[in-house]
Amino acid sequence: MLIYLKPLSIFPELHSDTLFGAITYAISQLYPEKVDEMVKSFEDEPPFIISSTFPFIFKEDFENGKKIKFYPKIIFPQKSKDLEEKYHPKDFKEYKKVKFIEENLFFDLLKGKLSESDILRNYNQYTFIKGLLMRESYNIDVNFGENIIPNNSVNRITNETEGIFYTSGNEFKNMGLFFLVEFMDEDYKPIVKAAIKFLKDRGFGRDISTGKGQFDYFIDEEYSLNHYGGNYFVTLSRFIPNSDDLAHINEFASYEIDSKRGKSSSNEIRKQIRFFKEGSVFPDYKKYYGRNVSSGKVNPAIEFGFAFPLKCNLEEDK
Repeated sequence: MLIYLKPLSIFPELHSDTLFGAITYAISQLYPEKVDEMVKSFEDEPPFIISSTFPFIFKEDFENGKKIKFYPKIIFPQKSKDLEEKYHPKDFKEYKKVKFIEENLFFDLLKGKLSESDILRNYNQYTFIKGLLMRESYNIDVNFGENIIPNNSVNRITNETEGIFYTSGNEFKNMGLFFLVEFMDEDYKPIVKAAIKFLKDRGFGRDISTGKGQFDYFIDEEYSLNHYGGNYFVTLSRFIPNSDDLAHINEFASYEIDSKRGKSSSNEIRKQIRFFKEGSVFPDYKKYYGRNVSSGKVNPAIEFGFAFPLKCNLEEDK
């Protein structure tokens, strides 16, 4: 299932862990009798997995118009220093700024029909806008990026302004975000759909009281990803490995590691969580990868850490 989000205001960054937290919260409000059962089920076999959100471009009609989707830049085993020495420095410098790759390019890379060297060798044939790499230039005025907004802090008792604080988020023009959900247990499909509707009415993020995080959405239930053959996979979500996953990482795996340390509504600082970033590549040896991690004592939370894997047969750069 593919879910398109059209931000209507300043919108937060939504990685798979944040998205899962919001969906879990919505389920706890709509189906309080089911949320504990759902969280526990992830200890054995996930009833569903979700990707992070990625950008798409649309023109005029959000629901029925053409949508150009982008996936995360794949972290190839090829060392960037080798590529830098082979190709024009200006092209390589710009290519390093690429964050997302147009869908058709992404799947050609997955199938091994294309390599990073092929892209850099013919870089002048591609279009690069705002971190997006695409095969052609679309006649659509697009823009997205972070915006920092000043807000007044008001004393609720005296109704007087006490100072200014700042919040940040992303703004979009002719663009939106999409994410994928794969269900292992179909009983959760209507539950997740109801959670998305609840979040539309509520908003994403902590600044919903000031109108931020509002969105429209559209669900494409027919969309399914093609899983190509290969001995490796690319993750479309933040991936927290278990000990078995770590034992299978070999010299051909290619990844970037990041971390987060969340804070609860009561200002409790939760433990630091490390994860592999979207676009990382690993050996494919089983059906599910990763785990959920408990975080926090005063206000416990669950950090989603299952990989959203896409098998791949990456072409070796020459």
